Amino acid sequence: MSDYGKDRPADDTPYERMRYYIREIGQGPKACRDLTREEARDGMEMILRQEVTRAQMGGFLLVQRFKGESPEELLGFADAIRAHARQIEPRVDGLLDIGSPYDGRKRSLVVSPAASIVACAAGVPVVMHGEKEMGPKHGVPVGDVLEALGVDVDAEPEGVRRSIEEEGFGYMRSARFIPDLYALKEVREEIALRSNIHTIEKLYNLAGASYSLIGLTHLPYMEKMLEAVKQMGFRRIMIVQGIEGNEDAPTSRPCRVFEWAGGDMQEYRLNPKDYDLVPASQEEMAGGDAAYNARVCVAVLEGEPGPHRDLVCLNAGLRLYLAERCADIGEGITMARAAIDSGAARSKLEALRKHAPRPSGQARTTV
Repeated sequence: MSDYGKDRPADDTPYERMRYYIREIGQGPKACRDLTREEARDGMEMILRQEVTRAQMGGFLLVQRFKGESPEELLGFADAIRAHARQIEPRVDGLLDIGSPYDGRKRSLVVSPAASIVACAAGVPVVMHGEKEMGPKHGVPVGDVLEALGVDVDAEPEGVRRSIEEEGFGYMRSARFIPDLYALKEVREEIALRSNIHTIEKLYNLAGASYSLIGLTHLPYMEKMLEAVKQMGFRRIMIVQGIEGNEDAPTSRPCRVFEWAGGDMQEYRLNPKDYDLVPASQEEMAGGDAAYNARVCVAVLEGEPGPHRDLVCLNAGLRLYLAERCADIGEGITMARAAIDSGAARSKLEALRKHAPRPSGQARTTV
């Protein structure tokens, strides 16, 4: 169908517009079409404002999933969500945004919080973001691990901005930054599958970061995601096909990495054997609850040697390299080791804890 306005409803109410969009994207592989960026934004705006029925919300999100979102659609969805967000502009140089899946992981260790704290201690300002108890995976998200470490994961935007400026680290909770999106939590749970929202959450750049690190599960989705994330204001982007499709690179096997820095995308295999790292076994990579992941993090920050330390150093090294604090990943790993051995990484965690409120009865993993 080439005439995009052919069957637009005369009744321009949200209900009828959404019916039109669902028909356009849902007529099967031969008859359907991608929405324009403006149409995609309109569809997501109506969902965020809850101007359409829950059946329409779920239908739109699910049909988009099965059709496959185009880069223009992803950008339209991102436009709508960013317009509803409380964005911040911390005054730091070279902020790194970590795009972790909000629904977490179940089978494997959550490395990203430890690696990000070490990278921060070595000179990279970092912002992480997420939300609690998100489906469909309902795994352990990065925010739960940070909370178990005693880091503030429920600050208002102004508090996050101040933490990034003062300590080089902040965590943005979706409920605080995008209340209209958080209000869709039940609808997202009902449809039982990932939707375009799960993708946008990893790349929407609400803090004006210069660098982006994102995890990727399915390679066919990479080009669409990259085309969208290129227009989120980042100077340099790294997409890693890591542990459980997250942004954490394993030490037990090579993984694919895609880099973009304003020109052509570069793809290569990151082989941990090139860096004299001790590979983590399947047992050492096994997941656990947030408290378990926090204990592993604390042990690494205290200087405990072994596979967990090397896993954290590899991923901290990736962050340092991506954020242009070193010439290559190997140098980044050396910097990460120095940040741990000097006590700087442990001191960074202690400084972050001082910024966090301490509700009565809340447990945390102590150093």
